[in-house]
Amino acid sequence: MESSNRRRTIFNFPAADESKKYTERKLIGYSPQQLYTVVAGIEHYKDFVPWCVRSSITHQPSADYLEAELEVGFKLFTERYTSKVTLHKPNKVFSAVADSTLFDHLDSTWEFHKGPTPTTTWLTFGVDFAFKSPLYKHVATVFFDEVVKRMMNAFETRCRALYGPSHAHRPAPQHRPIAA
Repeated sequence: MESSNRRRTIFNFPAADESKKYTERKLIGYSPQQLYTVVAGIEHYKDFVPWCVRSSITHQPSADYLEAELEVGFKLFTERYTSKVTLHKPNKVFSAVADSTLFDHLDSTWEFHKGPTPTTTWLTFGVDFAFKSPLYKHVATVFFDEVVKRMMNAFETRCRALYGPSHAHRPAPQHRPIAA
């Protein structure tokens, strides 16, 4: 009988790549401080981030470090996880999942660099994650691009709600994924 190195998973889904990675650089019409405030305001994620039903800061021993608990949900399922967040005001926010039954790992990085005018910022966003569940890994493979677009749009919409229209004067969005 022939041996196979192919890994079988529950529900016979093919084994997806363990990790999904995405990086994007984009010119945004808000200042680095404004973007930093929105991204670092984790306690408000429940108000605007897709699928986030609860968000709270559980521990903040210093101005540049905190732990947050987020609950994400879609239809009948909800999952809760804890992230450790490092804040480099006003240029960077990094978070890593510390306690999760949902994710094997989830790291995100937001970097803010001054744009060509004082009211613009070059935003670089990166995410690297893997689900623990083979089913969720398969779903992530199918819907990954849509999820990332919705997340980025949610943060831009939040900026508009807090600070008014974008100050970026350009004919077309400068939006491009960066190969990981």
